[in-house]
Amino acid sequence: MRVVIKISFHLSLIVLSLGLNFTWANQGVDKYDENTQSFTLPQLEMLAGLPKPPFIIEQNGVGLQLELIRQAFKSVEHKVNFTHVPAGRTTNAFEGYKVDGISLLPSNFQHSGIFVSKPYIHYQNVAISLADRHFVFDEISGLEGKSVIAFQNAKKFNGEAYIASVNLSTYYREIADQIQQIELLFSRRTDVIILDVNIFKYFIKTHLDGHYNQDFNIHYIFAEREYAAGFRSEQQRDLFDLAIARIKAQGVYQQVLALYL
Repeated sequence: MRVVIKISFHLSLIVLSLGLNFTWANQGVDKYDENTQSFTLPQLEMLAGLPKPPFIIEQNGVGLQLELIRQAFKSVEHKVNFTHVPAGRTTNAFEGYKVDGISLLPSNFQHSGIFVSKPYIHYQNVAISLADRHFVFDEISGLEGKSVIAFQNAKKFNGEAYIASVNLSTYYREIADQIQQIELLFSRRTDVIILDVNIFKYFIKTHLDGHYNQDFNIHYIFAEREYAAGFRSEQQRDLFDLAIARIKAQGVYQQVLALYL
């Protein structure tokens, strides 16, 4: 009888321990699909921005940002699906949709209902002008007196000095489609565009003909910025941080960067 009691007690401890490890979220346990008679991986639903190669090349498809998140969750046996909305609508969409997270937020973002991860990706915003405009500036104040087309929410992300300078521009507009920004620059409908340098370089690398074959200047007037992801629960946030650390240790993170940059 004592042997039975001891075995039962030890089994109970094992079950309890396993239960504690998996109670972080309902998604943490594989679900059995009666149709296929197999287990399916838990899936997270996340919001992402509109296509902006190389970070997002096609909706719910490939791209540096999507692939880092996908590979991270794959390392902890999760799947992820992306719903795409303009960057300016992600917070409202998060509150209105049944989604688990937002794929890109400033690392210092604060919201009572969003748990922000550690930074997992870097963006380097720059100003770009055509070389024959002969603009020479290396500070944000150089935007004054020029027409400027920026990415959506640039004023929110680029700080007070940026706001003060573009308020003195001859024309200022923010648009969600960053490919359109580049088109407006090369068609000479704006003096300067503001966007991430890797988005611009990727576009130029894949569009070598036509009016895109013009010399340009890149003005490094902004500091590099770190970005994070946001989640509905603390447990999901912690899982993502663990997953990013894991793929960095495995070398997968660096492989994804090398593939797109």
